[in-house]
Amino acid sequence: MSTISTAQLKAIAKERALDRYGTLIFANILIFVIQVIISGITTVASSGSIIIFVINQLISLIVSILLGILSSGKAYLYMNLVYSQTISASDIFFGLKQHPEKAVVIQSVFVIANFVVTLPSSLILFFANQSSSIDLYLTNIIVLIVGIIINIYISLVYSQAFFLLHDFPDRSAKDLLATSRRLMKGKKLKLFLLELSFVPLYIFGIITLFVPLLWISVYRYASVAVFYQKLISDAGNTTTSEEDEYGLN
Repeated sequence: MSTISTAQLKAIAKERALDRYGTLIFANILIFVIQVIISGITTVASSGSIIIFVINQLISLIVSILLGILSSGKAYLYMNLVYSQTISASDIFFGLKQHPEKAVVIQSVFVIANFVVTLPSSLILFFANQSSSIDLYLTNIIVLIVGIIINIYISLVYSQAFFLLHDFPDRSAKDLLATSRRLMKGKKLKLFLLELSFVPLYIFGIITLFVPLLWISVYRYASVAVFYQKLISDAGNTTTSEEDEYGLN
C-alpha cells in the first residue's frame, strides 16, 4: 500500500468505473431516496419540546443502524466493481441476504459513536436556540469540532469492516471490526488523505448546482473500494505470522 499513491488509487477507480457510471449513479440515488423516505416516515414532527427532541434522536439512531444493511449492499456493489465483476443497482440489496445482522452490528459502531460524540453539540444547540445565547453557540462550535475529529478517527479505524464482511462472511461482526482495526494500523492517514483529495471536487460540485456530485460520489467510493482491494492484497502477501496478526488466516 505504501508504494501506491492517492493519484494511482483514484486512477484505478476511474478506470474500473468507466462505462458503469450510469448503474453506480442510479444505485446511489436509490440508496438516497430510500434513506430519505424511511427517515421522513419515522421522524416525529419537530417542536420546542425536549421530549420530542429526544424521541427524534432515538428514532434517528435506530433507523441509521438498520440502514447498515444498505451500507453493506453498497460495499458489495463496489467490491464487484473493483474486482471487475458484473454489477447491478440491485446489488445494494445484497445486504439483506448476506448476514444482515452483522451489517447492523457493524453499522451500530459508526452510528452510536457518531451519536455519542455529537449529542453534546446537539443538546447545546437545542438550548442555545431556546435562549439565543451567544456563549452557547460559541461553545457548540468547539464541541462540534472535537466531535468531528473523534468521529473521523473512528470511521477510519473501522472503515474496512463492510468490505471484510463480503470477503469473510463466516466471521463474526466483532472479528470483522477487529480485523479492520488491525489492517488500518499505519494506514489511517493514507485513507484520510484519499478522502481529503475529493474536497475540491465536492466544492466544485456544490458551486455548479450539485449535479456533478452524483459522479463525484461514485468516484470517491470506488477509490475507497480500490484502497480496500490493495490493503487486503498487501496483507495477503505478508508472511504467515503477519497474516495471523491481521486475522486473515
